[in-house]
Amino acid sequence: MSDNADEVRNVEKKQQMLPLRPCNFLQIELCQSIGPHELVEVKSKAVVKFSAVQVPVSFNRLQCNTNLNLPPSNWLTTSNNSGLHQALYQSPGFASFSIAHMFPDCVGEVDVVTDAENIKRLLKLPYTSKSAVSMIVHKVGNTLLLDEFDIQKYLLRKADDDWKWLRTFILEHILAYGEKDHSFCLKDKSREALQTKNLLSKFLYYSLKQSASEVPEQETQRERPALPITGPVLPEPKVEENVPDPKSSHVFNRNVLWTFEDIRMLIGTDMPIFGGPNRPCISLRLRDMAKPINVLTGIDYWLDNLMCNVPEVVMCYHIDGIVQKYEIIKTEDLPYLENSQFSPQVVRNVAQNILAFLKANATKAGHTYWLFKGRNDDVVKLYDLTTLCQKDAEAKRCEEKQENPFTVPVAMLLYTVARNMKNTTTQITPKIAGNIKALLDNCIKLLPKEKYPQIVTSSHYILSDLHLPAGVDPKAPKFDNSDLDSDTQSVYEEDEDDDMGSDDDCNLNDVHNELSENPEHSGNVAVKQICDTLKELNINAQLKNGNRAPRAPSPLQAGIEDRCRISLEHISAGIACLKFFNSNEEKFIKESEVRAKDEEKLRILHEEQHPNMAKPFKPIPLPYESLSKHTANGELDSLKNSDDDADDSQTQSDDKNMKRSKVKRAKAKELKECQNVKTEANQGLSTLEDKRIGTKFNSQLFGSWNVHLKLLLLEKACLAYATYAEYYYIEQKYGSCLNAIYMASRCQQVVLKYMSGLVSQKSCLLGRAGDCFFQMAKNWKYIDSYLEQFNEESIIAQNINIEVVKDLNGDDLIELITPLANIEHLMQSSCKCYENAIECIIEGSTSVEDSKSELLRRLGNVRNELGLKYMYWAQEEYSKAMENKSNNLTDVSGSTENSQLKENRCEGDNKQVEKADEPVYMKLAMKSYDCLIRGISAFSEVQDNVNLAFLYCNLGRFMRFRAHLYLPEENIDFVRKQKMFYNEAFLNYEKAKDVLGSRKSSSELWDLVNWELSTATFTLAKQLQDFSTADEATRAEIEKEVLDLLQKSLKLCDLEHPGSRQILYTYRSGLIHKRIASFHYSQLRNSCTDNSTIPKATLQLCKHHYERAASILEGLREASDHLVVQLERISLQEFLAETSNHIAQKIKHLQTALSLCLRSKVVFEHALTANTPTERNTTNDELCKHMLLFESRLQNTLKTLIKMLLSGKDPKKLVELYKRMYMTSLTCKRAAGEHDTSVEELAQHFCNLLQQLNELELSHKPNAM
Repeated sequence: MSDNADEVRNVEKKQQMLPLRPCNFLQIELCQSIGPHELVEVKSKAVVKFSAVQVPVSFNRLQCNTNLNLPPSNWLTTSNNSGLHQALYQSPGFASFSIAHMFPDCVGEVDVVTDAENIKRLLKLPYTSKSAVSMIVHKVGNTLLLDEFDIQKYLLRKADDDWKWLRTFILEHILAYGEKDHSFCLKDKSREALQTKNLLSKFLYYSLKQSASEVPEQETQRERPALPITGPVLPEPKVEENVPDPKSSHVFNRNVLWTFEDIRMLIGTDMPIFGGPNRPCISLRLRDMAKPINVLTGIDYWLDNLMCNVPEVVMCYHIDGIVQKYEIIKTEDLPYLENSQFSPQVVRNVAQNILAFLKANATKAGHTYWLFKGRNDDVVKLYDLTTLCQKDAEAKRCEEKQENPFTVPVAMLLYTVARNMKNTTTQITPKIAGNIKALLDNCIKLLPKEKYPQIVTSSHYILSDLHLPAGVDPKAPKFDNSDLDSDTQSVYEEDEDDDMGSDDDCNLNDVHNELSENPEHSGNVAVKQICDTLKELNINAQLKNGNRAPRAPSPLQAGIEDRCRISLEHISAGIACLKFFNSNEEKFIKESEVRAKDEEKLRILHEEQHPNMAKPFKPIPLPYESLSKHTANGELDSLKNSDDDADDSQTQSDDKNMKRSKVKRAKAKELKECQNVKTEANQGLSTLEDKRIGTKFNSQLFGSWNVHLKLLLLEKACLAYATYAEYYYIEQKYGSCLNAIYMASRCQQVVLKYMSGLVSQKSCLLGRAGDCFFQMAKNWKYIDSYLEQFNEESIIAQNINIEVVKDLNGDDLIELITPLANIEHLMQSSCKCYENAIECIIEGSTSVEDSKSELLRRLGNVRNELGLKYMYWAQEEYSKAMENKSNNLTDVSGSTENSQLKENRCEGDNKQVEKADEPVYMKLAMKSYDCLIRGISAFSEVQDNVNLAFLYCNLGRFMRFRAHLYLPEENIDFVRKQKMFYNEAFLNYEKAKDVLGSRKSSSELWDLVNWELSTATFTLAKQLQDFSTADEATRAEIEKEVLDLLQKSLKLCDLEHPGSRQILYTYRSGLIHKRIASFHYSQLRNSCTDNSTIPKATLQLCKHHYERAASILEGLREASDHLVVQLERISLQEFLAETSNHIAQKIKHLQTALSLCLRSKVVFEHALTANTPTERNTTNDELCKHMLLFESRLQNTLKTLIKMLLSGKDPKKLVELYKRMYMTSLTCKRAAGEHDTSVEELAQHFCNLLQQLNELELSHKPNAM
């Protein structure tokens, strides 16, 4: 008190000695001490990102002779919004971390994040050698974080155990020379400096204009709006983990994005800004008239105004605290004041070179660098503190509490920036993805997962989502591999061109020249040392000729398989961190719920005791309901949040009153964080309509962050495995595909256990599993490779599977089918998967109906294939059974198999009691029928007409096969059964045609059905015609039915449309004509005994069909069938000769038969070239028999003609001709009468014989004439 009284008395004495001016308000005069200069344009732009104070503050001009030594009435009050108190008396500490966390979207876009005072201190380096610099430098992407590092505060005044490794380094290397002037002291703490600071404080408070009408700005209006986060809810770093020193929670009055030339800086500044009616934006400075302004002060004022975009500075001059006058100076005139002139160009070059120096040397992300210059040092040094800490750690001298205190805040900032960039970027290009990956990789390297499992797990999740975004369609994954981010955000600088080095050299030379011109600063070599370092870096870069390592990380570009693999690696690493979560977290959350109830009771009690009264300057809000639901929800959310804030503030006041112990306070802090997490989750629910897990976090639902992050990772694993499965399916690695599907199913099962409201993808997974089983059965030769792929299990899959099994009880586990080397098992498993997939589909939307239809189609297809397989196996078993029966083997079902088909067909039959009279082929046939029927049902449900017609066609084929199972039993019961099954086949073929409608719908399938129907009718006609043993009563009915079937089959022979079956149709029509002719011939032989009783129509039909058959078979060069037709035609003429009553008629019919024989030469010529029939399996022996029969009929005809002509008249003298023919046939026969004659030899023999006979006939005609 005595010192203050003395000071006041001394001031009063000085005031009596000074000439007093009139006590009125001073006018602001223009400064007259500005020297002549040319206008130099300085590129400076300041954008206020956040302001915590009222800008500008109303300016109160002081009266002349105002005594600033006396405190004003409002001195050191904090009720106003000027922000003077913290601007003058609060230390910012490590402010760059707080600024970066407030604006993570700016990190990477700006070059520097720091306090404005640090920028000014660096830019003033060329102009003084007595200033000290001590800053901590961190590199986050392309952004440098600069913070003042007070050695005395953080090292020399701390305990000996804190940061021992850094203390030892400073004492051994920095302070080893025993300097007495304390070169490491950054701030002037002398008595004179403190008095000057107090005087400035009183002046600024005097300059505040008091007004009762001013309404204080609400605190909520000054809060920075939250960034739009669209990603999943992830843990936030704790407040004490964001900064190295949690005690220094300084919030700047303004955060400004300052662009100085080509340098972008995000700075925090507390400079008070005033304004009035005539001067809307000014800065105030208090100057002693006895002390001139020096260069450092001018630079300081100039930079402050540029950073805050203030156009003018008002100087208040005083003498010993007595106000004398005001002067105003424009910001652009500050560099040209008398005795304080400086070059803005030099300041710009210094800024560029210091930034280049730091970026060239502070290159390792996550490392802590120390920029130091002593008060009288000539060199600025940069130390890598992280390397020093690592060396001490390796030497086991660095304990846990002595570790680098900046590591965790840097890692948290890397995480925050990466998460913000991931969630706020509209289009994540490969370059941006590469930047985010680099940030998170460094974060994971810096943070020990044992201490910070939440952040490490979240980082792994973001990395997995980066490689495989949530919106990717597994069936058609599309990734952005384009380079569209030339103007987008990048946290890493691009590689500069080679010609940039010349510009740096020019800037360096400008700095040297400007400094050498001023003799006062010519001895400063601090910036010269930086310039020399940059020159060396440029020279080294030029010598490398562009071979230096790129600064920016490589873009994230990878294929589908690599993306899935890397994503699963991060998922596995994230799951491995779950075991490090706090085991008492769930207990804390339960306590938080109890705590919330208690706080609610206290709040109600407080409201009852302190009713809410109306305030004078605060309007009372009126309740209303918005027409828009979205807006109403937003209002409700904001009201809920305001209530939560009120509860929190009330809780804080209650905590202070209760004075809890440190342990209880720590628990309350953790509980409050859990509540904040709940609030964020509820906001996410109200603003984001997303069905993914990430936006639906609720601690009461999940219980902890452990469960929430685990579900996020498992949901991502489900997507990764599903994408993997689709990739493997395309690559035809069906075993690996099935393995991936099963992993995806297990992961999703855990997710749905906690979040039953999510849409299940189980049907899609099971559908693809069914595809895999079916493809394994189709590609049976690679089954060993598929099984080997399925049984492979990587370490990543093992880790994920272990975590999945923990949450699934024995009853919850899905019974997944293991593939076996068994065709029947694989196809049945495929059907089972499809059926389960259909059951999982929820009826409703159109997309769901489309999915169900697609699954039904695939199920019907597999049922069809399996039905055909069973039919084929039944045919094989039936053939073996008939063969064994023909060999008198009694054990039909016990026939040996030389392959694994028996296991494929009869697996499951051994589990049932087999009937002794039911063979294996009957069981297989019934399985085939069941599969085909169920396939028809599936296709009928989706109205797939094409596939339905195909199934009907296959079912008709099965009925034909079923009709022949009891052959060769020839009785009327069998004929009736056979007709019954064939009628079923005809019915199915007709259904297939009805479904198709016409040939236009599907010509290929229509032709197939028509061919099958024609084959069925022709086959049944043959069976009835060849194997019928009916009695006389039913014979006529069967013969009529046979004729109808043959006629129908002939009509079904499609000879109009060209195609692969046209030749077969032609051949079949020839056979049908032959059978129809044979049918009529049989009727003639059975019913007619006399020529007079022969029906002429039947005879004409018989001849017509024989002629059509001969013509068709001759055109197809079918020798065997053509020869049979000729023999039957000869037999018909012989029959007509036998039934004739007159000798002339007999001779005529026999001559016709002889003519047919002579015209049969072409048949034997065809037999020489191709003796294999097209459809009938006629052996060579049968063809030989037919040839010999042809020879006997020829000789018999000749012999009969000779006898008849000798007994009667012979006007044409044909007896001699027939004798020579007969003799020739006999002579040829004796020449070819050897045994084992081949078909070719016989054919050649008959060709020669018929050639000779034809020549004899031709030679006889002229003589006859």
